[in-house]
Amino acid sequence: MNHRSTRYAILGDGRLARHMRHYLSLRGVSCVGWARHADSDFNSVREGCAETRLRAVLADASHVLLLVSDDALAPLLRRYPFLHQYLLIHCAGALSLPGVAGAHPLMTFGDALYDLDAYEAIPFMVESGHDFATLFPALTNPHYSIATEHKALYHALCVMAGNFPQLLWQSVAGRLQDDLAVPPEALRAYLHRSLDNFLDHPEHALTGPLARGDTATMARNQQALGDDPLASLYAAFVAFHAQLPSADVEQKAS
Repeated sequence: MNHRSTRYAILGDGRLARHMRHYLSLRGVSCVGWARHADSDFNSVREGCAETRLRAVLADASHVLLLVSDDALAPLLRRYPFLHQYLLIHCAGALSLPGVAGAHPLMTFGDALYDLDAYEAIPFMVESGHDFATLFPALTNPHYSIATEHKALYHALCVMAGNFPQLLWQSVAGRLQDDLAVPPEALRAYLHRSLDNFLDHPEHALTGPLARGDTATMARNQQALGDDPLASLYAAFVAFHAQLPSADVEQKAS
């Protein structure tokens, strides 16, 4: 299908829905939006009940993006079975739904919209059996095929890589601010460099007492953390690192 004849109806008004609508619009692709609540500013049609508004936005659609929350996907399809007349796409990383193509953008989406370059760099993980060019003919994003049975593992790894560090950084920044009067901005250069080092040379990016095998320093670190939950997390990371095949190599190299 030529992308000029592609028209998306985007269902849902959360962050991902707003980012995808913005991205497609930047690419010159026609989009209309629908949200369950009539007063949402995402709605292209505001008059009528939810089903009436939905049928109206679907009238000229070739593709339908189901960008509601994961637990709302199946109920949405049950409530409006006529959706299956369209090419349906969902972006849930861990789910597989009969009759719906899965294409998960490997990216975190904040409140602020991104520029075109940022969107075009986002990799999509497409559930096996579906073709990215058919789902998004106007987009040139990197994309990879993932088997249905591997989606749960894939999503678990994504959550750990993208969400868990946020919790750690928030807690560390809070302790620096509250206990030491050091502003969170002081971490900026350190965190940027740590990430850059991993992206450039992942096998050599780890530094500090873990990489050196400096047990005395690690013990003092944990004692200094006291009864903060960060102390338990520190101990868990020490134990996790000790199980890695690379641990002995790192210590010898340092």
